[in-house]
Amino acid sequence: MEGTEIRERREKLGLTQKELADMIGSSRETVINYEKGRPIPKSKLDILKRVLAEDSEYAKPIKGQEVVKIGDNFENKNGNQFIELPNGQFYMLMPLAEFKIQAGFLSNYQDVDFLMDLSQHGILVDKPVQGRYVAFRVNGDSMDDGSSNAITRNSIVSTRELQRHLWEGKLRFKDFPYWVIYTTQSKMPLLKEITEHNVEEGYIVCHSLNDSPEFSDFRLHMNDIQALFYVIDVSKTVSRKMIY
Repeated sequence: MEGTEIRERREKLGLTQKELADMIGSSRETVINYEKGRPIPKSKLDILKRVLAEDSEYAKPIKGQEVVKIGDNFENKNGNQFIELPNGQFYMLMPLAEFKIQAGFLSNYQDVDFLMDLSQHGILVDKPVQGRYVAFRVNGDSMDDGSSNAITRNSIVSTRELQRHLWEGKLRFKDFPYWVIYTTQSKMPLLKEITEHNVEEGYIVCHSLNDSPEFSDFRLHMNDIQALFYVIDVSKTVSRKMIY
């Protein structure tokens, strides 16, 4: 699909560049660049073809949610796709941050095009939801204690980002004990259990399931945190699977 074809189809459907951008989870500037001939990622091209197809009803907002319908499926504004299943559930797709891109992930994770070009990981959910969902490949043994709760190396943790303005209240670490944490002290993220959040003094206590001395508990000040993602699902490298 060439840039001129995108513009012609968009105009035929009566869509503005901003409306099309919202439907495909991109910015207006991105759509402008596509129409000027900028290369389009395959994942985004597939969505464009569905949205701009002559015989398809273009994206409609779901009442009360910032989620749009694309064909038979759905997508939220952060690019997470939801595939409806015969049983009424949805298969939610999210970008998978493999080891090699985790160090620079924060520099690019606001770019929907970058996220959509990554490998995808999926979990079952009851309905399309808003939020930024990302999966991380586990690199390390700090959360492996050999128990049924262990999160082993090469497992995949599915997470939802907790927006910074929500850090002022107490984190829901009792409901979601495991977190992927980016700090100012390392480019690579931490996977830890949060066992305490002292709101008054502004720190959390990070705990590792592995009781080896090098994985002892430590305090982390909130000012030293760049991003927080709470774990909602764990796909393990063995038959055990954590249920939430």
